[in-house]
Amino acid sequence: MATTSDQQSFLEATDIFGRFVRATNFMLDNWWLWVALAIMASLLLWLRSNHAVLGRLDERCSASAADIDALLAERYALIGNLVETVKGFAVQEHSTIKAIVDARSRAMESIGQARLAAETQIGQSLTGLFAASESYPDLLSSTHFRDLRDEIIRIEDRITAARRFYNISVEELNASRRAFPGNIIALIAKINKHDQLVFDDGKRDFVKPVQINFS
Repeated sequence: MATTSDQQSFLEATDIFGRFVRATNFMLDNWWLWVALAIMASLLLWLRSNHAVLGRLDERCSASAADIDALLAERYALIGNLVETVKGFAVQEHSTIKAIVDARSRAMESIGQARLAAETQIGQSLTGLFAASESYPDLLSSTHFRDLRDEIIRIEDRITAARRFYNISVEELNASRRAFPGNIIALIAKINKHDQLVFDDGKRDFVKPVQINFS
């Protein structure tokens, strides 16, 4: 069993109390060091938080752009079926049909502003085709044509909604990239600017349901 002298010898050898006092004195004497470390840690956490926000906005822009691409691909397929249906009833509308087919091909093969121009042309050409279809009673009475027309209008509505969400996401991302520290973080992390999708007035007009008299 340890004696009192042995316990005292152990405390003197380890000098626990003395070490605690010296450590406390060091912390008090160098208080500015701990303040600096706390400021640096807060700054790093702040920068990391801003980087996470930029990353989420960038991912949201990419995801919403992919949603638009998926909707456009669905519209391309519907347009192909629509063209084949119209050909059977309105052969003389060759120029209108050709304009749609050409615009569809350009949109599928182009990127950037060239693709936006082609997408706008598709909307305008479809509007012209639906207007011309009023002159063909047999075409108007076709259930398949009406279903395709309604599906295309529905897709246009979804594209408009998806484009609006994408543009809002782009605005938030670009605003964060312009402000400090987002501009520095975006430069270091290579988070690029996204461009908004802006269609001409003809495309926006096409989103409105086409009024056709089936009587």
